[in-house]
Amino acid sequence: MKNILILGSTGTIGRNTLEVIRSQKDRFNVFGLACKKNKKLLSAQIEEFKPSYVYIEKRDILFEKKFKNVKFFYGEEGIVEISTLKEVDFIIFAIPGIKTLKAFIEAIKEEKTIGLATKEIMVVAGEIIKKLKKKYRSEILPVDSEHNAIFQLIEREKKKEVKKIYLTASGGPFWGKKVKNVKIKEVLNHPVWKMGKKVTVDSATMMNKCFEIIEAHYFFSLPYEKIGVVIHPEAIIHGFVEFIDGTMKGIFHFPDMKYPINYVLNYPERVEIDFRNINFSEIRKLTFTLPDENSPWLVLARKSLEEKGSYPVVLNGANEEAVNLFLKNKIKFNQIIKIVEKVISLHKLKKEVSLEEIYEIDKWAKEEVRKIVEEKKC
Repeated sequence: MKNILILGSTGTIGRNTLEVIRSQKDRFNVFGLACKKNKKLLSAQIEEFKPSYVYIEKRDILFEKKFKNVKFFYGEEGIVEISTLKEVDFIIFAIPGIKTLKAFIEAIKEEKTIGLATKEIMVVAGEIIKKLKKKYRSEILPVDSEHNAIFQLIEREKKKEVKKIYLTASGGPFWGKKVKNVKIKEVLNHPVWKMGKKVTVDSATMMNKCFEIIEAHYFFSLPYEKIGVVIHPEAIIHGFVEFIDGTMKGIFHFPDMKYPINYVLNYPERVEIDFRNINFSEIRKLTFTLPDENSPWLVLARKSLEEKGSYPVVLNGANEEAVNLFLKNKIKFNQIIKIVEKVISLHKLKKEVSLEEIYEIDKWAKEEVRKIVEEKKC
């Protein structure tokens, strides 16, 4: 039985992970849970799964007293401590942003098996993580449906025989439409996936796919030229791999994160589970479109992999803050990418960055976004 730690247990990935575990209680033990502040849902999860350890961002002594058999962690050091407990076999990293980056790095050093759903970690620290993976025997498995699909498709293939990989994208709510003054509610109304607010906005701007290209580069050690994107609104196919002999393989499943979560939790086994199966008689059509190579999000992805260093750190930090301000109704939807581009233009590239510098650059990028908005320079 595997001891599972879920960082971000009250979010979309965390809840789906617990649903998978709920159906396979003989295989998994929920050893630890971590969340930011949703204590109501966390309380219910503790009562049901009875973890030995729990992390919450800010200490709450009254909350702790409700669960006398639980050891609590909190604060910046607490997330590292719970992620390096020797009894933990598998960690799901699903807290958005880079708050868990230090914990992720320490978990690698402890040679943990990790299911990564927090793409920001790989975006800002891909070079650092690549070096650590060579030194330690930690295994990092992709949870994102697209990267999980590619992983399944190429894990037993020879890398030299892979011509190109293709990440699919639903296109979000506005693909193919001209949008101006859209409301927050419209942006958050994703036609296919149910996700957190930040990633849903990123899906609408297509910045989510920009980050996924960067993430794919580090996961699969492929150059930008070998990473493609296909717009596929039905979201039934999650990734393609094209081989040098002209053949292609794809992974098909309904747009539900429980499929890739089930795969990584049980890896390297495949375990039967009662999910909805594809019925081809119900699928009337599958459509595919290639994006314009000059799309801002594609240009930013390409530039990130050309420049590396501090560039993707600024990109991620600026986008995160711009999305935050949009959700607070302080900027318009079509200003998000423009603001990101403006911040990048103000940044002086640093070719190599340390862990400490990543946090400094991230802070700088967010401050610049706020400054641009306050001074109305966008």
